[in-house]
Formats: sequence, structure tokens, C-alpha cells
Amino acid sequence: MERKTAVTTQEVRSAARSHIGASPLRLFLEDRSRSERIRASAGLEMVLGVVADGIGGENAGERAADVTVNTIFEACSRSTECSIPKMLKNALEEANERVYVESRRSRRKMNMGSTAAVAAIVEGCLYIANVGDSRIYLIRGNSVRKLSLDHTWVNEVVRSGRLTKEEAAKHPRREEIVRSIGYEKSLEVDLGVWLRGGEESEAEAGSAQGIPLQKGDRVLICSDGVTKSRHDKPHNHYGEEVEFPGLVEGRSPEQAVEAILKLARSRKVDDNISAVILEVAGDEPVRRAKFPVRAVGAGAFVLLLAVGGVWVVPQWIRDRPDDGTTPVAVELPAGVAYLSELKGFAEKQTPGGNFKGLQLEDILTSGPGVRVRTMGDEAALRFDLADQSILYLGPSSQIELRAIADGNSILETLIVLEHGSVLVSKTEGLGFDFVVASPIGTQARAVGSLMGVRFEESSQRFHVDCFHESCTIEGLSTHALKTGEHLWMASNGEVSVVDIVKYELYGFGGGLVP
Repeated sequence: MERKTAVTTQEVRSAARSHIGASPLRLFLEDRSRSERIRASAGLEMVLGVVADGIGGENAGERAADVTVNTIFEACSRSTECSIPKMLKNALEEANERVYVESRRSRRKMNMGSTAAVAAIVEGCLYIANVGDSRIYLIRGNSVRKLSLDHTWVNEVVRSGRLTKEEAAKHPRREEIVRSIGYEKSLEVDLGVWLRGGEESEAEAGSAQGIPLQKGDRVLICSDGVTKSRHDKPHNHYGEEVEFPGLVEGRSPEQAVEAILKLARSRKVDDNISAVILEVAGDEPVRRAKFPVRAVGAGAFVLLLAVGGVWVVPQWIRDRPDDGTTPVAVELPAGVAYLSELKGFAEKQTPGGNFKGLQLEDILTSGPGVRVRTMGDEAALRFDLADQSILYLGPSSQIELRAIADGNSILETLIVLEHGSVLVSKTEGLGFDFVVASPIGTQARAVGSLMGVRFEESSQRFHVDCFHESCTIEGLSTHALKTGEHLWMASNGEVSVVDIVKYELYGFGGGLVP
């Protein structure tokens, strides 16, 4: 395959981590993960990542996963094979033999086994091998693609045509693993790169080996604990695929694997969890639209197109070169918010629906029940609103985007800050206010141009930081604030003394707060 990238092995960074999970019923850590830069006996240098999810009672699963991971690294290190897929296949077969032989020496280990998901980056290209239901993803920019197939009973019978997806989904064996390291004497290693999700033939998937990587690409290997259905919300997962780009962007491999595992733990994952990241250095930490929305008067503008009831940005605009010239301004339809900056991961919810991932350049129509939240301590975003104001949402924050002023029937912009922090930049002289309400009945009103608001759930305190001109905080009493003043009001009506604004808490605000 032609090499279309100048990526070298030295530019690849990696990290691996496993965790027992959040369930108190889990007594053993049966996952194993590892990533290293190695040189094979044939002289090939590679960065190798492996995740193994052990199977078996007591500590047999731990042992099987240990043997699997160690054998794969040992076998690849001493290999003289020049074909990377063959090298990986030989390594998994050797691991299978070792686990199988050991399992037959003890009744306690009779049924032990392990999954194995392996990724190798060699000369800037990606090669994979897989047995079981651990997964391999390629994350490129805002997109994520699953490269592996789950070797589960349901997938096998659907691919063979014996059952439809609907029929197989109801079968009691649907989640059984049908391939694993050590369970049988022989092993069928999957060497496919399944770019079409299993719709292609094995030969076609095998020919896709050696994907040329680009700077900023990340390969994620994870155990099924990260991606399995949640016990409390069966239609959701402990880690959604759409969340992965936001969780890794702007983070080192070590921080990225921790963010992924932390997300699963925050959702009370009931299984062991593992993640490996192989990263090609060269990404940018914050995603920005190529044409940030600005308030304009008589200047040029480009109208958004309505397609199937969804507002979209014309392709020719999105493809404009970012050459440092004056940005094109977009005149937004009344009542909408445009996502112009995104760091980390964020989600949106429409009335009656579930939260779904937000992508850069998404456009939301305001209204009761329309919610947005950022996920994690490093996530933040910027919305440009149709009323020509700008709204920054801070880390681990959630709002209801209730109304956006249009100068006609809606005379003020209203959001409800359910938790976290926001920074509001309002264009002066437009004749409307920007109101940030809270769950405790208090609200803040930006009369001037720059206001920060925080709501602390634990203390039930609603904070207002007035950075420019004038602001008010309204509840059981009303208080006016001038530039540089901070005040909080509690749910019981208690009010703090006026002090100085908390500049340091609004670093997410695009540099608007010094």
C-alpha cells in the first residue's frame, strides 16, 4: 500500500490504563492493557497496543489476560516476520496456545480465556487484529470509526444470514462471545479492518490493513466495559462512540485514557474497563468554526439554508480557507444558536428526547426543554446567538436554552443555568436584556455587555460577576452591580456582601475575561 503520510514511529505517543469499575460486586480486575514502542527481530519498529478482557472464575480471568498481553508483546518482539498482519496473527495464536495449555492443567482454570484487541502502528500505518468483543476505533478530528467486529453470537448469526438483526436481538445468547483466546485449541484470528461495519467480505476487510495515519489521529482500543449498554439506561452506553472525539481532543494520551475511564465510572459502570490510546502527535486542543459568527450591521452576510427542517451551513462556506482575512458573518434565523467553538465533549437534548453529542457548527433552535451540557472538567463551548450575543458554557455545566430575543414577540433572551457556569457577552444598544435564571428562583440580568454567572448545586448559591457596565441579581430582593462587582444569593434569600469579581473562574470565556 502506498504510504501517504510522513508520520514516523517516534511521533506516536501512547498510554494504557485499566480499572476495576464502579460496582462493589466486582472483586477482581480481569482486564489488562499495555502499550509500548518495540523493535521486532526483523528490524521493524512499531508502537503496539493491546487490550485483553479475561474470562473465568476466581482469578482465572486475570491470569488469562496477563498471559495474553505478555505473550503478544513477547512474540512480536522476537518475530522475524515482515508482514505485520501475519506477525499479529502468529502472536495471538501463540497466546491462545499458552492459555489453552495452562487452562487444561487445573480444574479451576478449565474455562479461562480472554479477548484480545491489538493495534500496531508501523511506518505511519495502522494494522489491527482482534478476537472477542474488545474494540478498536480510529478517531480523526470530530469523527470516529469502529474498525473491529464484535465476535458475539448475535453478529455471527446475522452475518451468516441465519437470523435477522431483529430476531437475533431477542435471543438469550445474543451477547455470548464466540471467539476467545484459550477457549479452544485452535483460534480464528480476525485480521479485518471493517470500514463498512461488517457489510464487506473478509477478503475486502483484510485488504484494508495498513491505514495511512495523519497527524492528530488517535487509535482507541477498549474493553467492552467502556461501550456496553448501561444497566440503568439500556438504550445508552457507558461510553458513547460519539463522545470519544471530545474526550481525547486536547488531551495527552494519559489524560485521554483517564477521561474515558472516568466517564464510564461516573455512570456507575458494572464491569472492568480498559483503554489504550495510540496518538500521532499534532492535534489542536480547541475546535473552531472557520467563520465565527459576528454581529454585523450593513455588512455582507450569508444566509443559512433550511434542509429538511434543519438549519445547515452551506458547504462552500465551510470549505473556505482560513487565510486570516475578515471572517464571513452568518445572519442567523430568529431563535437559533450556532456552535462556533467546542473544546472536549458536549451534548444537546430536545424536548422528550435523550441527550446526544454536539458537533462543531451544530445549530439549535431555542425553546422550553432544549438543553445543552458540557461533559468533564476541561470541556467548554461557545454559542453565537441570533440576538447577536455570545454565550460561553463552562466545564461540567448544563443550561436550558429557553428563548432568544427577536425584537418582536420575544423581548429578552432567557437561559436557565441548571448547574455550572456561563459567560454572557451582549451587544450593547440593541434594546433587550440577557437573563440567566436558576433552579432556585433567582436570576441575573445583563444590562451591560459582559456578565458571568455560576450556580452551585451543593450550596444552592447563585453567583453573579459583573465584568462590564451593569448587571442585576433578582430573587427575594433585587441588587444592582457595577463593573468589577460580585454577589451571590442563596435559595433562602441570604445575600452576600459585594466583593470583587472572580476573574480566575472564567478562563473558558475565549479571552473575554482578563
